[in-house]
Amino acid sequence: MTARRSVARRLATTGAGVVGILAVGAVAAFGGVLTDRVPDAEVVDPVEHVTVAPAQDVLVCPGPARLTDPEAVGDAQFGPAPVGTTSALRAAVGGDATSTLTPLDGGAAAELDAGADTEGPAATTVEDPSVGSVLAVRPGEGDPPRPAASVGSVTTAGDLRGLAAASCVRPGISHWLVGGSTEVGSSAQLVLQNPGLTPATVQVTAWGQGGQAVLAGGGQQLVGPGEEVVTLVEAAAPEQRRLVVHVEASGGLVSAYLQHTTLDGLVPLGVDDVVPGAQPAQAVALTGFQSGGEAVDDPHAPRLRVLAPGPDAGTARVVVHGEDGVVPLRGVEEVALTPGVVTDVSLGGLPEGRYTVAVHADVPVVAGGSVDRRGEPDPDLLHEERQYDRAWIAAVPLTVPESTGPARAGQVALVPRTSSSLSLAAVPVDDEAGDPPAGEVELVVRAYAVDGTLLGEETVAVPAGATTTLAASSLRPEDSDDAPATVTVDVVRGVEGVVPLWSVLASAGPPSGDEGDRTPSLLSVLLPVTDGTAPREVAVRASGTAGLGQ
Repeated sequence: MTARRSVARRLATTGAGVVGILAVGAVAAFGGVLTDRVPDAEVVDPVEHVTVAPAQDVLVCPGPARLTDPEAVGDAQFGPAPVGTTSALRAAVGGDATSTLTPLDGGAAAELDAGADTEGPAATTVEDPSVGSVLAVRPGEGDPPRPAASVGSVTTAGDLRGLAAASCVRPGISHWLVGGSTEVGSSAQLVLQNPGLTPATVQVTAWGQGGQAVLAGGGQQLVGPGEEVVTLVEAAAPEQRRLVVHVEASGGLVSAYLQHTTLDGLVPLGVDDVVPGAQPAQAVALTGFQSGGEAVDDPHAPRLRVLAPGPDAGTARVVVHGEDGVVPLRGVEEVALTPGVVTDVSLGGLPEGRYTVAVHADVPVVAGGSVDRRGEPDPDLLHEERQYDRAWIAAVPLTVPESTGPARAGQVALVPRTSSSLSLAAVPVDDEAGDPPAGEVELVVRAYAVDGTLLGEETVAVPAGATTTLAASSLRPEDSDDAPATVTVDVVRGVEGVVPLWSVLASAGPPSGDEGDRTPSLLSVLLPVTDGTAPREVAVRASGTAGLGQ
């Protein structure tokens, strides 16, 4: 079943380019012949280097959490929530950029304050958005704008109980969504968004525990300009316990995500957005895993999901990076990969703490992960069974950084009314090198208020092969009432062959009810938004004519 949301107002995107200049290479290629054909060309103008601003940057934001229609799913377990869902979108832009936020329902575009007179990005919050939104940022001539945006929905009871949150992403032609399921009690809504001016033809492919799934209708969708299309994956590919979805677009750029909701009978087991992860590669990593000390056979232990989508079988080695470095975990030294078959790997048996997981395979793979957090007992059930929330984690490519010098590592707009902590990791690229390289990756973490004012910063040294944590609230001065709205991470000094990675673990809702445990029971993991195209210098030479001939 598919739902469409058309819009009257659409976003025009432009490609980067410069009109009205002659490239130096073109002049040199024609040599003296060109100057002979240009009048009064006895004096050749000198070459000048001009800074060219990039085209506008576009981030597409998920919509709020939606309850699946039980009549459409054919599953009576899904029903109305007894409490409302509170949603918020936060967008942050810095520098002297010009930016607008446009809802994907035909609503008016709103101009955002970029915080040009402040130290960091200024944030704008939109309460209870009804659909997804598009953040369009056109950089100015000053500092790069460091755009970031996120959406979060909190529901404290009922079938939608959980925190569904995600950073907004750039549209593209290929998205891998690793997570979710379509077995009885689960719902996976595939949301396709087209922020552009041209229709996009989308091909959807799905894999499960038995291999590639045969999709009803062939898996092809047409997403019109400015449209948001919602499809129930369980209607096209039912009974998939382990799900991976690939979205390919032609004719236009799209964004895609899955909203995954799970029930165990009448007990809510969480809701979250499965967002795009890394394209197939032989080395990927995921940061933000949290272990409560669950056993290997605990169904709520952290899990890693892996798929080799190509035709070849292979083997993957899973490396877990904890606070003190690599943590041995039996059973993950060699994971057999059957082509086209989705495999889940339990990460139970880890001590309590925060972890980063690297996957090194001899064939290209895609990967994702999940983390469960126990909540309070459900008072409406006879045995007061425990409720859970689930967060899905997307993978990022594990590639060697261009240098070990200073670099920007991205930014996250923190979800309003949540508490946030950062997972900071330094992951070696080469798994065959034995012990991790010596040294520490030095990172600077900064927190900014809503108006872009710097609240505080901290330099964190992360040993190669390790994962550390930092609470966003610790960056706020004790005498300040301002909550951090945006966090940025910059690399001060790297280590050769080591990739700095980070994510934000957002928490909300009431505590679990366990004695002495005040941790909020709802959670979600957000990946940072990296900078868009940076300004670049182009060599140009003035010309007295608009063309080459007379």
